[in-house]
Amino acid sequence: MPQHATPPARADYGFDAPGIMLGLLLGGGAAVLMGCVIAALAPGAWRYAGMVLLLLGAVPLFFGLLMVVYAVVGKVRTREHILNLAKLRGDETVLDVGTGAGLLLVGAAKRTQRGKVIGIDLWASKDLSNNAAATTMRNVVAERVADRVEVQTGDARELAFPDASFDRVVSLLCIHNIEDKADQARACREIARVLKPGGRVVIGDYVPTHAYAAAFAGAGLTVMQSKPAFGVALSLMWIVVAEKPV
Repeated sequence: MPQHATPPARADYGFDAPGIMLGLLLGGGAAVLMGCVIAALAPGAWRYAGMVLLLLGAVPLFFGLLMVVYAVVGKVRTREHILNLAKLRGDETVLDVGTGAGLLLVGAAKRTQRGKVIGIDLWASKDLSNNAAATTMRNVVAERVADRVEVQTGDARELAFPDASFDRVVSLLCIHNIEDKADQARACREIARVLKPGGRVVIGDYVPTHAYAAAFAGAGLTVMQSKPAFGVALSLMWIVVAEKPV
C-alpha cells in the first residue's frame, strides 16, 4: 500500500536536549570567535594557538548546528521515514515510547484513522524543551487527532500494558536517555513483550542501534535492519526495524 506523508498542521515539537544544544552553540561559537581574534591580531606563535582554538571550537559548533538543523528540518523528515518503515495500514494500535511533544504520536494518528495511538513518557525537561503531557496534548488538539490518541506517564523499562497489546511500536530519541545499558536492553525486551505477533517496531536514535537490535533478537524478534539514516535526519541518526514472528 502506498505511504502518504503526514499532513502539516500548527504545532510545536520543541528542541531535543536543549541544554546540550545551547552549550555546544555557545561554547563552540565563543571558541571560534576567540580563535579568529587571536589568529588575526596576536603576534608570532600565538597566531597558531588561535588557529588551534578556532578548529577546536568548530567541532562543538558544528554539532550544535546539526541539532538546530535536525529540529527545524530533519525531525519531520525522520518522522515520515520511521512511519513509512512502520508500514501502517490505518487500523493499528500503536505505541510511541518516549513520545515527548508527540511528533511520532501525531504522525501515527494521522495515518491510523481507524486505530488508536498511545504515547508514554517520563517528561524530563533535559530531554526536550517544554517536555510535559500538557504540551503533547496541545499538539494533539492542534493537529486534530485527539479522538484516537491517549497520552500516559510511563517508563519504557516497565511498560504498563499486557503482552501482545500493540500492532506497532515506534520511538525516536528515547532509549539513549536510559543511562544504564542493561536498562536499555530491558526497555527493548519490554517493547518486544507488548508487540503482537506479526507486529513491527521501528526505533530511531542518535547513537548506533546495534545494541537495541541485539536485544530485540534476544527477545525473539527478527531484525530487518539496523543502520544509519544521516541523509534523512540531516544529523546523527540510526534506525532499527524488527518484527515479531507470527
